[in-house]
Amino acid sequence: MNEITKVTIKGESGYGPADEAYKDRVTIEANMISYQYIPVFVAETNPMRKWFYKTTSPIYQKLFNDLVEVMPSIINRDLNEFCTDIGAIEFTVSYADKTKWKETFFLPGDCFKDCFAIIKQMVPDCEYVPAVLLTKEDYDKHE
Repeated sequence: MNEITKVTIKGESGYGPADEAYKDRVTIEANMISYQYIPVFVAETNPMRKWFYKTTSPIYQKLFNDLVEVMPSIINRDLNEFCTDIGAIEFTVSYADKTKWKETFFLPGDCFKDCFAIIKQMVPDCEYVPAVLLTKEDYDKHE
């Protein structure tokens, strides 16, 4: 079986106010995670964010292995689903043999909640949850 070496998830805001519009990207490898958030209009309430975390932690490695295990559920997902007025979520999976799988979904983050729950555990505690990974659970915490 071809080993997954990297997972990149790109997101973008859907229909909404221009001052809240953004694009973001999370990149996950066996020993690191990075994030970049680029708002269309940088503001105090919508700043650019960028961070990088590299580790040798066995806990992180286990989480990466868990992520690799759930990726087939996304790669083999039925593509007939589609939501309007929602931003795209693009997955790119890189393999050890240098091949890639790439697909763009127009679905809410909750459709990928098992995958996103694993990645959220990889995010350093001092950072906000990346926008592309937000699910209903994150919004419910703030109500």
